[in-house]
Amino acid sequence: MKIAQILLVLGLSLTLGAKAANPTEVDSLAKDFEATKKKLEDAELKQRQVLSALYQLNKKIKKIVTEKGEMSQQRAFLEVNIRNLTQKVEDLDQKSRQQRTLLAERLRAMYKLGGPSIARFLFSSSSSASLERNLKILGVVAARDLELIKNYSRDLKDLEAKRKTLAQRLDSMKSVEQKIALQEKALRKEQDLKGKLLDGIRKNKLFAINKINGLREKSLQYNIDDAGLFDLLFKPSFADQKGELSAPLEGVITRKFGLMKGQDHPYTLTHKGIFISAARGSNIKAVFEGRVSYVGTLPGFGTTLIVDHGDHYYSVYSHAQEVKVNTGDEVTGSQVLAQVGEAPQDGSSGLYFEIRHFSEPYDPQQWMKGL
Repeated sequence: MKIAQILLVLGLSLTLGAKAANPTEVDSLAKDFEATKKKLEDAELKQRQVLSALYQLNKKIKKIVTEKGEMSQQRAFLEVNIRNLTQKVEDLDQKSRQQRTLLAERLRAMYKLGGPSIARFLFSSSSSASLERNLKILGVVAARDLELIKNYSRDLKDLEAKRKTLAQRLDSMKSVEQKIALQEKALRKEQDLKGKLLDGIRKNKLFAINKINGLREKSLQYNIDDAGLFDLLFKPSFADQKGELSAPLEGVITRKFGLMKGQDHPYTLTHKGIFISAARGSNIKAVFEGRVSYVGTLPGFGTTLIVDHGDHYYSVYSHAQEVKVNTGDEVTGSQVLAQVGEAPQDGSSGLYFEIRHFSEPYDPQQWMKGL
């Protein structure tokens, strides 16, 4: 039943100060509150959607930044290799030129010596063996110089080919880096737009909250026979109690919300709630009033209870036993729901506890007082 309808059905006698208040004015107040509450719920839903989109964008940006870092390292490595190969090419080229110059000088010297000189060198031998040796000397010297030049040329071609290949890889890598940079720019632009959208949603939420508070103050002007009616209409919501909720039980938090690296494996796990170690049989209490929306067994979580606190906020209680409530029951804050049972994973006793808005998990420690 709508809030405005509740007021009309009850037919309360209202007075404003010392005189009767206009029922239409009260009805308008209730309708205004209901409409503002709906706007707040819509803003909450939009905020959750934008936050989810921003989370995915941040993951993509983080991946791109990581890829950029890896590409930058590879590019730096390639640039060093290219510089080293370029230096080797220059060294070989210089040696080749020096060898060619030396060989040319030798050939010019031999040419200048010419006929009689070469003949004297060849036929100055005292024996045929000596003559053969002198001929071999001339041949070996020329062959060795030519072989050195050939080796230099071959090595030079090999190094040039390697340098060209690395240069092509470097050009390709730079092209990929440019594409990654453009992707990052587009993602950051989208992130900025969604950030502005989120700011607008938060302002609308703040406006709605301020209006609701104003309506609450305005309701105090009315003296109502059933004073509990406006308390029902304007009672604090679950979101209003952030940081002030009582703990579901007394115990020690042994596993916190968020990312945690396992001791026996290298994987990083995401914990969407907290684990509070406590003696078996300890009372589990509702952290806020609401309606029990689920009682049953979940794989890995044992007996689990879920309480709907309105405005799409839920609290989750797992590893329970001796359940005291049923699905559909209305519960009050600090009402005993069940008792602590045994965690099936390791046999330790305690409560696994979550707070969720829609399906999004929140850190319970930010909502609990003194936890």
